[in-house]
Amino acid sequence: MTTDEELRLAVDALGESILVVGYGSAGRTATTRVADGDLPATDAAETPDAVIVAADGSAVDANAAVELPETPTAPMCLAAVTVPNRPSAGEQAALDAIAERVDATIVATGSGVVDLTAAVGALVSIVRESGIVNIDLADAQTVFRSVRTGALCVGESSIGDPATAVENAFGTLAAGIETDPARGVLVDLVGPPGMSVADISEAVSTVRAHVGPNAHVIWGGSIDDSMADGIRARLVLAGVKNGRVAPGDRCPRCGSALSTYTLGERTIPSCESCGFAGVSVRLRD
Repeated sequence: MTTDEELRLAVDALGESILVVGYGSAGRTATTRVADGDLPATDAAETPDAVIVAADGSAVDANAAVELPETPTAPMCLAAVTVPNRPSAGEQAALDAIAERVDATIVATGSGVVDLTAAVGALVSIVRESGIVNIDLADAQTVFRSVRTGALCVGESSIGDPATAVENAFGTLAAGIETDPARGVLVDLVGPPGMSVADISEAVSTVRAHVGPNAHVIWGGSIDDSMADGIRARLVLAGVKNGRVAPGDRCPRCGSALSTYTLGERTIPSCESCGFAGVSVRLRD
C-alpha cells in the first residue's frame, strides 16, 4: 500500500474500478479496514471508473483548509461522510468545504472509524455485488447526475417483511434530512436464498412513499447465506435536502447565525438579525 497520507483502496466492482481515498485519520483507517474485510481490494487503480473519498465529518476541523488527497480523474467522484444525528455548524461548514471538491456528498449518520467503515463498505458493496438484479456504477451516475447531496441509510427486519426494513432504514437518517425532494434512489435489498423479486418490489413501493413521484428509483437485490432469518435494505438517496435548522445554523433568510427563542416549554431556532423563527427552511409544516 502507499503511505498513510496517500492511502488508497481500489475495489474491483463487476469489471469497474472504484478508488477509495481516506481523508483524515478516521478516513485512512476506515479505508484500511474495508481493504482487510470481505471486499476484494488492490491499490492499483490508475484510471478508476469512480472515486469515493471517505471522511468522518465529526473529526474534520472546520477552521482548517480542507485539502483532499489528489486522485486520478474519474467519471464520478463522491464523498462518503459520516456526521452525528444533527451536524453542528462547524461540521456543516466542513461538509460544505468537502462538497466543493467532489461531484456529490453522501451523508451517513454516525461518527468514528466503525461507522465510516460501514458506510464506505455499503456504498462499494451496492455497486459491486452480483445478485438477483445488479446495481452498477452507471446506475449511480444516473441518479447523481446534477445532484450535489445524497444520503445513505441501512435498515433490517425479519425475513418476509421488507417494508419494515425500509422504514427502519429511513429512521436512521440524520435529523432534518428531507427525502421528498430526492431525484433518485438506489434500493438494494440483501436477504437469504428465500428472498424473492416480490420482496424487492415491496421494498421499492415503500421507498416511493418517502420520495416525490418523479424520483428515479433503481433497484437491485443480492443473496447472503449468512442472513437466514433477516433482510437488509440499503438505500442511497440522491438530491435530499437538510430542511431543518438548529441553533448555530445559518439563517435561511439573512445568513446570520441562529440562536434560540423559548416560549413556555417550546424552544425554536430564531434569528436576532431579521426575526426569523421556525423549524423548517422550506416552512412546509
